Amino acid sequence: MLELVSGGELFDFVCLGGKLPEGTARFYFQQLISGLAYMHSKGVAHRDLKPENLMIDKNFNLKIADFGFAAPIEGRDGSGYLRSNLGTASYKAPELHMGKKYTGEGNDLFASAVILFTMLS
Repeated sequence: MLELVSGGELFDFVCLGGKLPEGTARFYFQQLISGLAYMHSKGVAHRDLKPENLMIDKNFNLKIADFGFAAPIEGRDGSGYLRSNLGTASYKAPELHMGKKYTGEGNDLFASAVILFTMLS
């Protein structure tokens, strides 16, 4: 079942309102990390985290969206590494830009750190 997320994208909050107050950024970052921990515990890596894929619901809670590039954390071959160079360039971990294999968790965490930086600056 799809959920209506009427608050728009985190991207809109930052673009239209400028940098977020530290407490607000912390609130959304904690929700993002909690969501990632849940996804990773279920064996899924998102691989395209960016403010445009983080939605805000009517209660101002963060929702992770757009799982089009999601993949199993263990990789398609079971090695624990992923190889497809997918995602948005500004949010991808350095190993993707170098054409190396990578972990889904590491890529998601790198993107999360870039998102936090974006919210605060």
